This record gives sequence, C-alpha cells and structure tokens, in this order.
Amino acid sequence: MIKKFLPIIFLFYLTGGSLYANSYSIFGGIYDYDDDNTTNLIGLNYHISNSEIDLLNILTINPVVGGLVTAKSATMFYGGFETNLGSDLIYLNISSSTGIYNNGDGKDLGNPIQFKSEVNLFYSLSKVSRIGIGSHHISNAGLDSVNPGTNNYYLIFNRNF
Repeated sequence: MIKKFLPIIFLFYLTGGSLYANSYSIFGGIYDYDDDNTTNLIGLNYHISNSEIDLLNILTINPVVGGLVTAKSATMFYGGFETNLGSDLIYLNISSSTGIYNNGDGKDLGNPIQFKSEVNLFYSLSKVSRIGIGSHHISNAGLDSVNPGTNNYYLIFNRNF
C-alpha cells in the first residue's frame, strides 16, 4: 500500500523536503461507508501557503495537493483549493480538488478523472498542531455514464512545518 504514495514522497524529496507547504495532514478512516464496497482509507495532504489568493477581499483560498489509498488498492492523487472559516481554536476547512483515480481492486468510479469535495472540522491543540474530523465525496461529475461516487469519513492530524 505504501507504494501508492511513492510519487508524493519522491516529489517531496526532490524539492528538498519543502513544497512551500505551511502544513500537512494525515488522515485515516472509512471509504465508501454507505455502500457495499466499504473499506479503510489513509491519505496525506500538503497545504501550500505561499500562494494565497484573495477573492474580492471576502475569502482567501490556498492550494492543496494530496493523495489517498484504500485497503482495496484504490488510489487518488489530486490538487485543488481550500479555505478556512472560523477562529484559530475551532475552524471549518472546505476544499475542492480534481484528480486522477485508479480503482485497483476497489470500486469502479467510471472514469480516471474525479472530483473531490471536502469538509473538515478542526480543533487546535497548539499553535502548530490540530486534530479534526472530516468527510469528502468523490465523483466524476457525470463525465461517464458510470458515476456511483463515494462518501468517506476520517480522523485527521494536521501539523505546521
């Protein structure tokens, strides 16, 4: 299963251990919890801070890249944007990403191009670390006639670099 994360680890190594990320998140939980293909998942996200985009002085978004793998060898590598809403102590993290999916021995989502919508709730343990719970939906948004999608939930640990 770790072989699925080798491209991310290799990219991290090539950049000298920094992707200009201000934090990383490690998450693990249940993949496709509302279907008969339920299994476990683990994942890793890099939250990139030096590329903040201010949208009309209302909302600030940041790039995020990451990947996940399931116990049935399904993988997804993705990139997108996220924002945080709330206080320093408790905040909501919302993101949207596009990625490449391979079903391995898991659920066929109909297309290698998939979209991931995510909502996470974080609680700050200190200035550099947070814990949270989250959920995301993965779907091909109708790019293929086969579009079952997955709904997933997980626990998250987030830490600043």
